[in-house]
Amino acid sequence: MKLKYFGKYILSLCFLAAIGIFCLSKGRDISLLVRNDLKLPDQIEKRLIDGNGAAAKMLNMRGYYSDLGIYITDDLSIISKSEQTTTDYEYQQMCQLKDFLDQQDIQLLYVNAPVKYLDDSVFQKEFGLDNYSNQNADKLLSRMTDAGIACLDLREEIKQDNMEISEMFYRTDHHWTTRSGFWATRKIAETLNDQFGYHINMDLYDESQYHVTEYSQKWLGEQGRKIALSYVGLDDYTFMEPKFSTDLTFYHKDQKQEGDFGILVDRTRLHSEQDVYSAQSLHYTYLPSVTSTGEIQNHKQKNGRVLLLADSYMHVVMPFLSLGVSDLTMCAPRYYRGVRKLIQERKVDTVVILYAQFMIGAHDDPDSANFNQFTFD
Repeated sequence: MKLKYFGKYILSLCFLAAIGIFCLSKGRDISLLVRNDLKLPDQIEKRLIDGNGAAAKMLNMRGYYSDLGIYITDDLSIISKSEQTTTDYEYQQMCQLKDFLDQQDIQLLYVNAPVKYLDDSVFQKEFGLDNYSNQNADKLLSRMTDAGIACLDLREEIKQDNMEISEMFYRTDHHWTTRSGFWATRKIAETLNDQFGYHINMDLYDESQYHVTEYSQKWLGEQGRKIALSYVGLDDYTFMEPKFSTDLTFYHKDQKQEGDFGILVDRTRLHSEQDVYSAQSLHYTYLPSVTSTGEIQNHKQKNGRVLLLADSYMHVVMPFLSLGVSDLTMCAPRYYRGVRKLIQERKVDTVVILYAQFMIGAHDDPDSANFNQFTFD
């Protein structure tokens, strides 16, 4: 290394170390500091973020980002916890929705999507903190079952299939992987067949019927960007698309697209070489533009009109589920008012609610982005 560059390199390291130590001592997250307070060139900003992350990792500060709802396990996986809730609001809203659907002879299925751990005690073991995510889900599912609401608890399916929960999610993101969403779709389709009178061809959910492309060390998850690449590293990504022929119409944002499965995919995300701090999330490779509502018509299926009430987990479920039914509408109640009207307009025969477990209790916090997720007005 030339001397003049070596001097700049040493100065940069000293500067990063000084800023990192300052922020750690003051309890400040440097990624927020540089993005909110300072206007810096991109390269300097990334160095600061990575310098802070490296320092936090070196000091083993696993709960340093807890104000962002982020905790880092010993195997460098990001997890979050949930406060205890009564589940009263969720239960009341679900019962009212069931009564509304019963009056119109519409079926209802609630699907519980897990978080990254099946045992809440992981927080006591790793961080010395109480956590209630699975306990909240147990309580709500029990109450709904007693009220006659059909429930599919994917945690139980995970146990029966001897799956490893930690491998079903990205380490640096709160979303589940493409394969996990595909697996969950199969479980939903099986339930619709077994309990709801559907006749979905289960060969549609045989992975051998799909082109599978693996992208190694491809992206940094949404939560990982808040911490630093230097702390948690990169995640792999799997892309799946059918080998068989498809014929779809996709409605979203007053737009209409017709074609094969490809109309549901943004391939530019797969081939982007952007910096990981600015690249778009690969989780939204499927249905990238769908936020509040979207509809997929499958011209190769004659039966099954489903409304999927969901959160962002649905991005790797809805495309695959649409292959088994004639019409699939998605709605995110946290962004959309008028769920009952939508149900009537779409003339659905089944409502499937697919919620990540951390949605339970979100209504306790008026500042939560998921505050209205259980509000079915």
